[in-house]
Amino acid sequence: MTWVIAVNRTFQTELDLIGAIYDSVLDPGLWSDAIDRIRRYVGLHLGAIGIHYVPSAISIQATTNIPPEYVRVIAETAHAIPDLWGGVAAFGRLPAEEPIRMLDHSSVDRWPGNPFYEAFCRPQGLVDQLCLILEYQPDLVATFALGLHESMPPIDDHQIEAFRVLAPHMRRAVLIGNLLEARSIVATSFEAALDALGSAILLVDANGRIVYANGRADQMLRTGDPIASLNGRIDVPRELVKGQLKRAVAAAKQPGEALGPGSGIAVRRRDGSGAIIHVLPLQRRAVRPVPNAAAAVFVAEPNPALNLPLEGLRLLYDLRPAETRVLDLIAAGLSSRAVAEALGVSENTAHTHTTRLFDKLGVHSRAEAVALVRDMSLNA
Repeated sequence: MTWVIAVNRTFQTELDLIGAIYDSVLDPGLWSDAIDRIRRYVGLHLGAIGIHYVPSAISIQATTNIPPEYVRVIAETAHAIPDLWGGVAAFGRLPAEEPIRMLDHSSVDRWPGNPFYEAFCRPQGLVDQLCLILEYQPDLVATFALGLHESMPPIDDHQIEAFRVLAPHMRRAVLIGNLLEARSIVATSFEAALDALGSAILLVDANGRIVYANGRADQMLRTGDPIASLNGRIDVPRELVKGQLKRAVAAAKQPGEALGPGSGIAVRRRDGSGAIIHVLPLQRRAVRPVPNAAAAVFVAEPNPALNLPLEGLRLLYDLRPAETRVLDLIAAGLSSRAVAEALGVSENTAHTHTTRLFDKLGVHSRAEAVALVRDMSLNA
């Protein structure tokens, strides 16, 4: 009985944290409190959400338990942060949405003399960190990191798993937050704020019925590309995996908010390009922006570089980002050793990712996995 109560308390805490994450999307002033609660739940010393603009600038979105003078130090020494990880390109080899223990990917030999380490980490007694790659582009890296103090025991698997549960929600929230650009909005109402945005945003009830659409979304609904209205409900004519959006909207009203991976739902436009749809739960918000709204649906603009066959398999088989990356590398013909090198992990770790990938796909060899990608490409 005691164990059941403990599990229920943990589950409820996770639900509360997920709710705080999504509340912060529409009210960015809540981010610091949300990540402080995450820091205490995971059991680490300090934390920050940052966007690193290569080569040197950094924007700190929110911090917890970091004195103001050290927040300034982050900005002053931002250029040296990638060097601790082996350069900016190293971030691109790390899977998004997967907790990463710094000591597993960074040699302590390169720390002494590094300006960020000497001015920020060493004075505060930081000896390791858990990091999430929220977004990676050649000129931008968005991360959420929690630091370990030297007085604390080493980061263990329980802490990593606790962080992993929250990872897709953090990634989705930050991606949607970038679409919203909420801090730059000046409007007298929620609807006016959404109309001021360039991105398409709809509010739907738990059955997918559209209760509000901003100007950009209304244009898409009129053309039916990539979203449409079917008897007043949101519809996706060219959804890569049918039913994903409907399930995500339905999940938004559930206690666990089991929306799936934070990278969104891939769809195809008429011209063959890809777009991504994100679903933001509104049920747990203290004050809903529009009555009866269960979820906000965000449509990211066309992305010609989106790998539609791979996105389809990710959605169909519920692949984690690391598994999707491994499948992409295998389909490109890389050997097991080359996959490990591309991911920046040991061959044993790469083998573990590959084994889990094959189990999900129901295949037994690399050739069968490649054939699955080829078949999806023919249907995409």
